[in-house]
Amino acid sequence: MKHRLLLYAAVMHTVAIAASAGAQVEWLETKHNFGAFSEDEGVVECVFRYVNTGDTTLQIKAARTSCGCTLPHYSREPLAPGDTASVTVSYDPTGRPGRFSKNVYIDMDTEPVRNALTISGVVIGAPTTVSQRYPVAFGSAMRMSRGAVLAGDVAYGRLKTVFLEVYNASTDTIRPVAVRTPRFMDATWMPEAIAPGEQSSLVCHFRSADSGNWGLVTDSITISPYAESTERYTLPATIIVSEDFSKLNDDQRAKAPAITVDTERLDFGNLSGGVPVTLTARIGNRGRSPLEIRRVYTTDDGITATVERTKIKPGKHAELHITVNPSKIRGNLLNSKINIICNDPTRPNHTVRAVGEVKQTIR
Repeated sequence: MKHRLLLYAAVMHTVAIAASAGAQVEWLETKHNFGAFSEDEGVVECVFRYVNTGDTTLQIKAARTSCGCTLPHYSREPLAPGDTASVTVSYDPTGRPGRFSKNVYIDMDTEPVRNALTISGVVIGAPTTVSQRYPVAFGSAMRMSRGAVLAGDVAYGRLKTVFLEVYNASTDTIRPVAVRTPRFMDATWMPEAIAPGEQSSLVCHFRSADSGNWGLVTDSITISPYAESTERYTLPATIIVSEDFSKLNDDQRAKAPAITVDTERLDFGNLSGGVPVTLTARIGNRGRSPLEIRRVYTTDDGITATVERTKIKPGKHAELHITVNPSKIRGNLLNSKINIICNDPTRPNHTVRAVGEVKQTIR
């Protein structure tokens, strides 16, 4: 029995030695930070060294990166025990201003197989690249990817988040603030502090229920690069508030109101002398429930639109009055869209065109 135990211990010791044998790697560094450098410097490189600490040869089988801007360069030749080799990693900053962090994955005939290397840094964008990626300038410090915050169509009661990229084109860290925001939205920066050459996101939360209206709602955000700065910049903000009909069942849809308008186009003919002219269209309800006119509006100057009542019973109608003031129309052609927002689930947004020719009065 004693001999069997000794034999078993010897076998297990041999197995343990065998398990510990083979290729093993030790990396002398696995991370490299390039710091801040100009895009105009072109491709940058760094070296990651490794040692074969095992008792058999070591070989790199494959390498891949998280981005095509990052490339690993290495030898496929076996590395003898105790020897040192390296992997050179290059990064191309062209068209990539701002902070970056990229991974390089090296597969070897070791356990574990995969080894992760990381490069990072900040690219100070070239003027051409910055102007292409961030075409809208707010002073000398802030540049943005767009010059307006557009939420698009949002169902009433819903929340929508919109992101705008912000770039610090100055040599100092900035901490942008929203001096004023519309009542229907909040604006924050992530991160709040933006170092030179780095980027952030302006995060805008639109609350459709707080917009106070239906259809297109426009306002603006007032922003500044610093809380204590007197610099003020205006960023237009818009949201289109629509009614949510998604929860209506078939029976409710069958009994819903249905809008009709007796014309799609009101021709005002020749307008001159600066005297306002009013034409009328008829809005009807051929549905089975009251038609509610949420809003009637146009975004064009010199035109007003009113409806005689906002609730129309089934089978009834109401008059839509459209008035054009020629003295406030820009140019010689009238071609305006009047929007009718209602609770018809099939046609919640109906339009009427006001057209004509304007003869401007010469003073």
